[in-house]
Amino acid sequence: MPSESKLFIVGIGPGSLEQMTIQAREAIRQSEYVVGYRAYIDLVKDLLPGKEAVSSTMGREVDRAREAVDLLQEGSVSLISSGDPTIYGMAGLGLEVASRQVSLDRVEVVPGVTSFTSASCLAGVAFREAVAVTSLSDLLTPWKEIEARAALAAEMNIPLAIYNPRSRGRRWQLDRVLEIFLERERGDSRLLLARNVFRQGQQVRWTTVRELQSREDLQEQVDMFTVLLIEGQGMCQGRPSQNSLINLIGTGPGGHQHLTVEARGLIGRSDLLLGPERYLKLVQDCGRGRTCTGEGKVAQRVAGRARQARIAAARGETASLLVGGDPSMFSSAPRIFQENLDLHICPGISAFQGVAARIGAPMANDFAVVSWSRGASLERMARLIEAGFALAVYNMHYQDLPALGEAIPASRPCALARDVSREGEMLVVDRGSELVGGQGSSRRSTLLVAAENSYLKEGRIIARRGYDARYSY
Repeated sequence: MPSESKLFIVGIGPGSLEQMTIQAREAIRQSEYVVGYRAYIDLVKDLLPGKEAVSSTMGREVDRAREAVDLLQEGSVSLISSGDPTIYGMAGLGLEVASRQVSLDRVEVVPGVTSFTSASCLAGVAFREAVAVTSLSDLLTPWKEIEARAALAAEMNIPLAIYNPRSRGRRWQLDRVLEIFLERERGDSRLLLARNVFRQGQQVRWTTVRELQSREDLQEQVDMFTVLLIEGQGMCQGRPSQNSLINLIGTGPGGHQHLTVEARGLIGRSDLLLGPERYLKLVQDCGRGRTCTGEGKVAQRVAGRARQARIAAARGETASLLVGGDPSMFSSAPRIFQENLDLHICPGISAFQGVAARIGAPMANDFAVVSWSRGASLERMARLIEAGFALAVYNMHYQDLPALGEAIPASRPCALARDVSREGEMLVVDRGSELVGGQGSSRRSTLLVAAENSYLKEGRIIARRGYDARYSY
């Protein structure tokens, strides 16, 4: 086995090469072999000249992971997933298989733009408080667990993103979830139907829970390439426009490598770049335009940048407003939306995705992302963990962790991170009991509570998706 060979588990984004990150493209460039589901190999075919592509059909995930690890004998390998590999992707399985044959120092998980945030950006949606994510595929997860999580999201009025909502052989599950929302008087909740996001045949439309439940013609548009988003508390919407001269760009969790190809191109073509100093510094090698940070307190600076962007656009110039992570995830987007701008919104890698990839694969199954507000969110987080969601919590402080002591199982792998991929990175990976009892900085951090079927190995968290229940490996 070549000592320098490496396994990259790569998220290629939702479909378009424009939505791939610079890091993902570089990982594929460094690889002699690219292994993946046939449809995903086709999506990146323009990046594969001179490489050996190894493709297989749906349902052969275990075989692909084995093949990728075996090929390390010959050279570096990219095992690709659509979207993000830690979100219903190949990261957990890939790490699990690889750990039996090689040191995990030889394995790197490369995050990718995921479908639900991509769809949110296309529709101009942003989350301020929380969002839950579930898959309706019961191939690897018992249906009663999926149903219970959907019911909890409906009861708590948390926005719910739904992956794999319907297939040719699996149709009744979507009906049941819609019934759950109707039973809880959520029939009038708006529902975003996004199909083939950033791919040929893209469809993005709004309906309601009740309308989708009652119209078979709408349900026929829903398939495995569709993500649904049911609105909930703390969700807001701006004015998305693919033709606007004003861009709202997610810069990722830190580091130039997390920019998407589209983001880098938009920044390079912008006449005016607006955002906090740390984001402007991040993209300084990509942009040629004037810069503006704004003056005053946070709200005043955001409003001031928006006004400057409007003025620039009125002159026919291109202006780009920069936010950290992804615009839809706990960013300054809601404040920007208040300025009533038409915005071309460019998705990015969220902070929780950057942390998840850095520590392995902690969220292989359903998960929720919550913004911590002291006291108000404690019961919500405890119930989400009890229901089996992995949990990402933004804006945590070490001194707040003891309050979560009873909610986090003592043996559950967890991570607390700050400034991942940036100067001054802080990252602690441990079991819940050790993390809760530790001491650290008072600065805000991101907490990840891994899925219940997860374990620690070589400093990584590996969540088992459930393949072991159906396959021998």
